[in-house]
Amino acid sequence: MSESTLIASTAKLTRLQLAAVPTPLGTVTHRPVPHAEVVEALVETLSFRHIGVVAEEYAVSKDGMKMFGVLDLDTGTPGCRFSIGVRNSHDRSMRLAAVVGVRLWGAHHKRSYAELRIMRSTSAIVARAAIASLISCA
Repeated sequence: MSESTLIASTAKLTRLQLAAVPTPLGTVTHRPVPHAEVVEALVETLSFRHIGVVAEEYAVSKDGMKMFGVLDLDTGTPGCRFSIGVRNSHDRSMRLAAVVGVRLWGAHHKRSYAELRIMRSTSAIVARAAIASLISCA
């Protein structure tokens, strides 16, 4: 089964390279969540449910303020694969959010796609709870 592909205008990053992207200092009203921390929380929460990541790609904006990523998941079910798209920003231009998609393969190589937006958060305090909620719904 083919994997999801992240289309980016900048170079694609690994999770290790993503961890090297600097996070700006927070203010009294805004604490940026490091991009790598968002991904680590998501992967950790998936692992609690015995869901493994089989492929992942990330990209950040030229200034490092926005991050987009896609993670393909091992569902353990032949002919079915979930993908999670995740985004985060340090400059308040967009909310921390994730989208879950499913790809089903049936007879005669017919494809069926579905997408469901199930999590959105603006606060670092609720980010882990929101990610846990995302996994509960999947």
